[in-house]
Amino acid sequence: MSIKLITIDFWNTLFDASNGTARNEYRVSEMKNEISRLGILINDDEYQSIMEESWEYFNDIWKNQLRTPTAEESVKFFTKRLELPENTDAVKHILKVFAESILYYPPKLIDGVKNALEELSRDYTLAIVSDTGFSPGSILRRLMYENDVLNYFSAFSFSDETKVAKPHSKAFTTILEHFDIKPAQALHVGDIEDTDIKGAKSLGMSAVRFNGDPTAFLNLNNSNETAADFMSDSWNDIVEYIKSVN
Repeated sequence: MSIKLITIDFWNTLFDASNGTARNEYRVSEMKNEISRLGILINDDEYQSIMEESWEYFNDIWKNQLRTPTAEESVKFFTKRLELPENTDAVKHILKVFAESILYYPPKLIDGVKNALEELSRDYTLAIVSDTGFSPGSILRRLMYENDVLNYFSAFSFSDETKVAKPHSKAFTTILEHFDIKPAQALHVGDIEDTDIKGAKSLGMSAVRFNGDPTAFLNLNNSNETAADFMSDSWNDIVEYIKSVN
């Protein structure tokens, strides 16, 4: 059965993880400013400790509940951990900072992505299947628009919108059902073995593992072995592989 639909991961597949440190520093700086306006002083060591705890909190929910915490949940984690008084204006500002920091310190499109999307979009329907972090799907769409790649995609399955994270089947079936396409007619491209590859393959989709982002850190647990049908660090090679499948 020939491929009709290609779903693609966002992080470390379309966009890299560059500027991550700057984004975090900006979030912490703005959070410090808001907290100081409330008359509360917290030292840098405590901030660092809380940031590390927040990643543990996120990863626990992501891996064990198969969903990604919303920006609201993440900010609530900080306010509860810091025992801050409820302050609507402060919380709204911190939420905005967390969500939009990616627009001020954006990641970069991975080499070869734009040419690959242009070529693939001529023959296939393209969609996004991606987990989100502090920035929701609405903001990631803006980033894609600013990089002139949004128009290549016809549908989106972001974890903050579907309420599930890969490898949950709904992350993929949201797109399959939208286009009334059978799993055997779809192929997923992503970088994480346990979420992207195993999630797609468990449904009967084809899968390609992309290994070409040197800034990636979420896929460090990938083994050299893969359940993917193809593995490459080059988008050019991926395009040629997909052509050969059909």
